[in-house]
Amino acid sequence: KISVTDIFTTVYVLIDDYLKEGTRESRISLPKEKSNQKASYSEILTISLVGEILQQKNQGAWFLIVKSEYKNLFPVLPSVSRFYRIQRNLERIYADLALLIAEHDGIYLIDSKPLPICKNVRIKRKRSMTEATWGHGTVHKFFYGFKLHAISNQLGYICRFAIVPANEHDITVARAMLNQKYDNFKKLIGDKAYQGLGIYTANKTGSLEPKNWSSLLSRARKSIETIFSALVRSKNLNLQQYNSFWSIRASICRKIAAHNLIIFLFN
Repeated sequence: KISVTDIFTTVYVLIDDYLKEGTRESRISLPKEKSNQKASYSEILTISLVGEILQQKNQGAWFLIVKSEYKNLFPVLPSVSRFYRIQRNLERIYADLALLIAEHDGIYLIDSKPLPICKNVRIKRKRSMTEATWGHGTVHKFFYGFKLHAISNQLGYICRFAIVPANEHDITVARAMLNQKYDNFKKLIGDKAYQGLGIYTANKTGSLEPKNWSSLLSRARKSIETIFSALVRSKNLNLQQYNSFWSIRASICRKIAAHNLIIFLFN
């Protein structure tokens, strides 16, 4: 049986090696640690990612638990407010980690997930977050917020992703995420919204050049929806608690890093 201490140790070793290698190769950069700084970036990242792995819904509450119950592992930690400030600055680190550990193999899947920042009845309230927009979610349903666009594979890894305002069209974002020169579009499956890009999609009604589309391909395509559901269910992908696009991006990058890390370590 794997204990929480075992998980902390395993994740810390991986994160510490990752940060040392990334800074040595100049792939990532971290603010210089102050002489009186409480806790290293490796420790802060470890605490956050283990919290996501253990499905802790509130990062602040989880941090206080670690500070109280795991003093033997983390003897000196900063205040909760300092912990939150550090988290917002680790967006690029989480994103880089997520994509670095993703294994690239097999068939790829592309889709988008609506990320509303509030319920529709509250949309008219004044907000400081100017980046959010109206967008189209499921059939005949509009929402206010952002969209998470992702490319995953059948191993379950999220291999690329983008967080954009809700009104950005799926095809526009897909063109930005994909590379016409290097990506094999024949190994990429999407829904009908991506027709016209060369991606393998289901046939629209009355299609002049119908493709061979089987129930097996439908099930494969839906696996990315399962990944989105896992992020919502177990990683609490809920944006209604954030008040800035900066915080939203940092949170989503952290949750995707944790998702890929679980597959990398435990599958």
